[in-house]
Formats: sequence, C-alpha cells, structure tokens
Amino acid sequence: MPRPNDRPTLLVFTRGAERETRRRRLLPPRLAALELALHHRCLEATLAAGRAAGCSIAVSSPRPGKTVDVVDAGRRAPSLSNRDDVVRLLQCDGSFGDRLRTAMRQAYALGTGPLIVVGTDTPGLAERHLRAAVDRLETAPDTVVVGPAPDGGIYLLASHRPLDGILAGVPWRRRETIDSLLAALTAAGLRVCLLEPLADLDRPQDLARWASGRAAGIAREWLSLVGLVRRALLALGRLAVPAVLGRTHRCVVALPAGRAPPRFP
Repeated sequence: MPRPNDRPTLLVFTRGAERETRRRRLLPPRLAALELALHHRCLEATLAAGRAAGCSIAVSSPRPGKTVDVVDAGRRAPSLSNRDDVVRLLQCDGSFGDRLRTAMRQAYALGTGPLIVVGTDTPGLAERHLRAAVDRLETAPDTVVVGPAPDGGIYLLASHRPLDGILAGVPWRRRETIDSLLAALTAAGLRVCLLEPLADLDRPQDLARWASGRAAGIAREWLSLVGLVRRALLALGRLAVPAVLGRTHRCVVALPAGRAPPRFP
C-alpha cells in the first residue's frame, strides 16, 4: 500500500511465533499451543499499537509471506499481520546483529520518516510508547530514542538516521547490551532519550513475573489469554497467588546535550 514518505515506520523484527516458541520455551512443551498464542498476541498487539500511533508497518521475518492465524482461547481469527497495509521484509540469515542491521536498512529505504524498531516479546508495549518516540524525534530529529529492558536489553530503538555503523559493535541479547548501545551512541555524538523500562519475555521467570504483576488497563483483547496463562502457571506452581490488576505509568526521560544517559535501577 502506498504511503507518504515522511510517515514514521514501525519495523517489527521477529523470527515468527513458531520459531520463537521453539527457541525459548516459556512453558512446558505440553502447553506449546498456549505459548504460541501468547507470541501471536504479542505480534498483533504490537501491530495494533503501531497503527494507532499513525505508523506505517513493516514486518521483518524469515517467512514474510506466510499466512498466520491467531489462536486465542480456542478461537481462530485472521491475523492483523496479513492485512494489505503491512510491508513484509524477508529477514536474512546470520547473527542477530547482522539480521537487525539488514532489516533496518530495508526499512529505511521505504521512506524518509523516522524508523522505530521493536520486537514481539514485550507485552507491555503500547501506543503511548510509540507516540512518545515519534514525538521526541519530531522535536529533536538528531535524538535516538531507546526503550530499556530491566534485564539489560532493549525493547525499542528509534532514529531519523541510519545507525548501521554504530550498531555494528553492539553485543545483542546480553546483559550488557543497553550499556554498550548507549556508549556507542554517545561516542558517535548522538543525544539519547530513554523511555520507561518495559520487561520482555525471555525466560519462564519473566512470564511468571509478568502474569503475576499489576496489569490493570490492559487491552481487552489480552484479558482471556492472560487468564489462561495465569491458570497454567498456578497449575505448574510458578504463580503463588492470583495476580492483582493495576496500571503502569509513562515516564519519558530526555537527555540534555553533553550528559550521559540516565540509568534506571
């Protein structure tokens, strides 16, 4: 679908729900269908947030033309990722860093607007985080926006300019990823804006922590799936008590020129 060249592009970088389920088990194999539904829901929620924030959507995956269905509490529905407004990019082989940089080059070629890169393992990601990144880049085009994860990784990276050379030396999927990335951006003379930290789902304990946390205000389409995950974790003994629902809060921190990026505990 044609789009204005100056619209922000949301690049969703994923290996696909099936591969993510096999790569890092969050639940026992007998609950693979539930875990697959969780990965699908994360993808669809991410795409919906991008559309609500006014972004053009591009999805980088190894099988970009494959039709995917969402399985939610036994109900099947057409995937939002198969809509005509999604640009599908074939993800190359290689290391995580190689694949990410190639996908970003492909996405930058789609237009002249800012690029926002996210994964599909952060269920707390919402429209407001994407709008915060877009707003910051509109007021300070030379800024790079980073969404930090508590485990030392990131869940969002946004910029008006390609970062290919800067990202080449960053070690991805490690506890030192955020520190290395911020050091590389600072060394390149770029200003950094950190969004509020959001937890991603890399390990079984991450899933248990998310399911038992405060999540009031969660989008309606998450509710049935969250209930299934909680009941499964309770049955596995990973969730001691039912979760209490609450609300998260926005916190966007801008970096003044000449200072190191603020750190979150």
